[in-house]
Amino acid sequence: MQHLLGKLIATMALALGLVACGPVMETRYDFTPPTSKAGMQCVQNCQADQSMCQSHARDAKSDCRAEADRNADQAYQKAKNDYIVALKLYAKDPTKFPEPKEPYRSSPSYYQCDNLGSECAGQYNVCYRSCGGGIAEHQVCVANCDQ
Repeated sequence: MQHLLGKLIATMALALGLVACGPVMETRYDFTPPTSKAGMQCVQNCQADQSMCQSHARDAKSDCRAEADRNADQAYQKAKNDYIVALKLYAKDPTKFPEPKEPYRSSPSYYQCDNLGSECAGQYNVCYRSCGGGIAEHQVCVANCDQ
């Protein structure tokens, strides 16, 4: 019975592993330039706007990460202060207070920073199309592709 249960668990783990290793798709874009000179000048303006958007996004991401670092530092400092207070209470009366656990500095969370600037590509694409250019989107498998 135990042997059968072990086989079942192994089979389920293998199936789950195969599902988790499915293909990784990425959107690629093929750009067709506008046919007019005015359209090409318009695209140059789009490129300048995109550069500015990306520069602002880099600055915002950097500021966001610095803020996350400060928040992690402040949380650690508070945890250390709370630990010192709890340690003193425990030293006075170990029967009344639990032994405190020493705090550790956790890694800052950059999750909220990661998507800053993700709108730049979409804005560029809208601008490019408004200039008379064409954009063809297609999905390309970049990892774990079927052979």
